[in-house]
Amino acid sequence: MALGWGAQAQSGRIDFPAADAPFTNAAVVHGTLATRAQCAGTANAVWAQPEGESGECIRYWHAGLNNMTNNRALFFFSGDMLVGNTVFSGYEGQTPARIQATIDAVPARLGVPYVFVARPGTYGSSGEHKQRRRRAEALLMSAALDEIKKRHGLGELVLAGLSGGGHVVASLLGYRSDIVCAVPTSSVSSPKMRMQLRGWTIDATGYSDSYEPMDNLRKEAMHPALRVFVLGDPADRNVPWTVQTALADRLRMIGVQAHVLTAEATDPDRHFILQSALLVGSMCLLDRSTEQIQQRAAQGLKG
Repeated sequence: MALGWGAQAQSGRIDFPAADAPFTNAAVVHGTLATRAQCAGTANAVWAQPEGESGECIRYWHAGLNNMTNNRALFFFSGDMLVGNTVFSGYEGQTPARIQATIDAVPARLGVPYVFVARPGTYGSSGEHKQRRRRAEALLMSAALDEIKKRHGLGELVLAGLSGGGHVVASLLGYRSDIVCAVPTSSVSSPKMRMQLRGWTIDATGYSDSYEPMDNLRKEAMHPALRVFVLGDPADRNVPWTVQTALADRLRMIGVQAHVLTAEATDPDRHFILQSALLVGSMCLLDRSTEQIQQRAAQGLKG
């Protein structure tokens, strides 16, 4: 099974949705199957194909990109949409147009170009969300970043991701040399550690072979100026704080600038932190010093 994404997994997928179709719970639960031709005909989509493997059509939304002036952009990966076969409330019926309207507001608020990348099987991307946190997801996201960079003339990347999206960010640190700043937020940076602390035998995804970002970090493969800000709420009931901060510990061990910032999440599980992640990412993109970012965090980050 190629990257855990093989024919058996694909067999139950549903058809790739129209570009403007509302998002459905069924697509998240069963996955969708796209062709390269379908992807080429879909606005704001790239065909992501890791070398030697089958590809997926990855949707993305952007605002503030200008090939003449932008070398950097802030990229964001959302959290998991699924627990078992239950999709989080509020997902079904959202539309690409609503996503774009949300994205459009970011550059004016934060002063940076912004890109939201839909993980496989979510927000119109083909693939299977049930295969998340396995090695394939990181490789597909990395391939998608390559294509988006080429399309928009980007150079350096700033990445932020929430929860399972934080796992994507932590994983990409082991693959890419163009990440100048990363903000893994409420991040499942070590599925294995979370399993051990929770007394689980498998990850929440149902798999025991989740990819371990911290086992695959090499300083020589990273951007020489990389800064990582591990952001979260120490009272997080979803991802234990030690699972989040372990990434910073590991990065420091190999000589990478890594800092821990705290924020107050506003949901009952003290887990959902979005605006603070984007704020920290935007400050880093704008070359604010580490001391300035830490001072802003000390003033209080919420939500």
